[in-house]
Amino acid sequence: MKTANELNRYTSIRGFKPLPKTSVVEWADTYRILSNGSAEPGRWRTDRAPYQREIMEAFTAPGVSRVVVKSAAQIGKSDIMNNVIGRFAHLDPCPIMMIQPTIEMAQDYSKTRISPMLRDTTVLNRLFYNVKSTDGGGTAKTRDGNNTILSKIFPGGRLIMCGANSPAGLASRPVRVLLADEVDRFPDSAGTEGDPVDLAAKRMTTFWNRVMGLFSTPTNEGSSRIDAEYLSGTQEEWQYRCPSCGEYHVLSYIDMYVPDEDYQEIQSPSGHRTILVKSVCWRCPDCGHDFGEREVKDAPQKYVAQNPRAIENGIRSFYVNAFSSPWLEWPAIMKEWYEAKGDPEREKVVMNTRFGLSYRQLGAFEDENIFLRRREQYGADLPDGVLMLTAAVDTQDNRFEYEICGWGADEECWGINKGVVLGEPDKAATWRALDAILDKVYTFKNGDGLKVMRTFIDSGGHYTGAIYKYCERNLGKQRFPIKGMGGPGIPLNYKIGRAHGTKLPLVMLGVDDGKQMVMNRLGIQDKGARYFHFPLDGDKTLPVRGYDQLYFKGIIAEEKRVVKRGGQIREIWEQIDKTVRNEPLDLRVYNLAAMQSCHPDWERLKGVLDPGARVTEVKKVARKPVTRTSQHHAAQASRRQDIW
Repeated sequence: MKTANELNRYTSIRGFKPLPKTSVVEWADTYRILSNGSAEPGRWRTDRAPYQREIMEAFTAPGVSRVVVKSAAQIGKSDIMNNVIGRFAHLDPCPIMMIQPTIEMAQDYSKTRISPMLRDTTVLNRLFYNVKSTDGGGTAKTRDGNNTILSKIFPGGRLIMCGANSPAGLASRPVRVLLADEVDRFPDSAGTEGDPVDLAAKRMTTFWNRVMGLFSTPTNEGSSRIDAEYLSGTQEEWQYRCPSCGEYHVLSYIDMYVPDEDYQEIQSPSGHRTILVKSVCWRCPDCGHDFGEREVKDAPQKYVAQNPRAIENGIRSFYVNAFSSPWLEWPAIMKEWYEAKGDPEREKVVMNTRFGLSYRQLGAFEDENIFLRRREQYGADLPDGVLMLTAAVDTQDNRFEYEICGWGADEECWGINKGVVLGEPDKAATWRALDAILDKVYTFKNGDGLKVMRTFIDSGGHYTGAIYKYCERNLGKQRFPIKGMGGPGIPLNYKIGRAHGTKLPLVMLGVDDGKQMVMNRLGIQDKGARYFHFPLDGDKTLPVRGYDQLYFKGIIAEEKRVVKRGGQIREIWEQIDKTVRNEPLDLRVYNLAAMQSCHPDWERLKGVLDPGARVTEVKKVARKPVTRTSQHHAAQASRRQDIW
């Protein structure tokens, strides 16, 4: 049987095309030479990084038209793409396009990645006109005028390099093999022509055997292109078999453990923090046993598909992170992570480039689970410490969302009840259902009770008139309409306006200031002043409190971002994930404003709530919200006990 080299010479002499069934892996292991600038120059070995095998095989697998690779950096994805180019150019020539985020990056990739491969891989050196050798040593001595940095011709095809920001380069030629690198860094539109990948994909429609490869480290959760592409495919995770229990798992940073004796933190006089990590263990999520890096990497490994049916649509997607890379050691990876902790920008880099995960920007909050874990059992409607109640109502076209909050000394806060009243706001039944919530007496363990002192109701949307009428009827119960005002520098309780067409006070709130106050208080970890408590379900009269995972996703659903608009740098609050509703954050802002507008005298309230007396309603300490038109006035008002 002929070897691959003999087969190539045999077919070349007779003018026949080599058998195109040869896979990318077979081609690379037979022909590919890594240049001196590579980490490991010399002959290519797929077994050096076995997770690369299935990715490369997918490009010639029957029925596969799209290959998606969501990965960390330094796992060899550039060489995977180069091997695909080399295989098709040599054995199955056709038009090939590679897209980089910009034209400049395409030029750099061509010079630093493509040209060395063409120069040092003999079979490619003979094919590409711009690297023809005249001395037999593989050194480029002459150039062909038809070839440029961004366009390289070979018999039967052409390699086109272009930038995602260039509509002309993307739409000009038919393409059978399309490779898109770092798609999360692509612009939203190539000029005014639309999505770069979609624009280039239209060039492939005439080829029945077309194949597209999308590669990238992810960026931000909710806006990552590679995340969306990965989820549409087979979602194949590179997993390892636990040496103890035999279960397969993807290696995750949350399962990495550094023994105390192998961890050291050094703080310089200037405040620079250096972490020393000597060793890292992986802790199996199933059996809990610890294993060292070498023991895990020597264990059986394979891709495990989480969505295997996607193969019916011709899409295979792969995920691999830096813990599988033969060129990175675990202590170095975890050192980067520990040193980045607390700095969102550095955290994002490690999360994207080492863990291969999109980054959810939450400021001080890693995710909503930290709040789920700290929920408490109150044992009654109201826990000890609550001195007054406020309510907030957010208005939607088909429902009210509400939250009742309890407040204690130094503005310590307890979430009491979060829920939804279904119905249109112009229906009497909807308001009656809301009254049942707001008029309820909430009780302590000893039977004493409180009613809501003040309610702020959002008056925006399509039912402003109905809200004004309700608040007019219930002004004696201190139910006020509010209007949020965005923008920096506006204090939470900004000023009192007049509801249009009525004599009703309209409370104007600086919601940006309020959101920052909520975020700051969520970050307080010690119970006491300004701490936010959250309840568990299960109390006798309030079996369902509403503080579930969706609530906590919502209360941290926004972040402050720095943007440049109209030539000016501004800070604005934006939703991190557009699919997560932010009503819990708005409700907590309204409750905070309602409490502060009362200027409660905590000592006086403690006196009213004498443990030996039954209380049905705390005497109202304030009757109307305090007007504050500036930060200076706000500071003054906070020291006064006079009321509006």
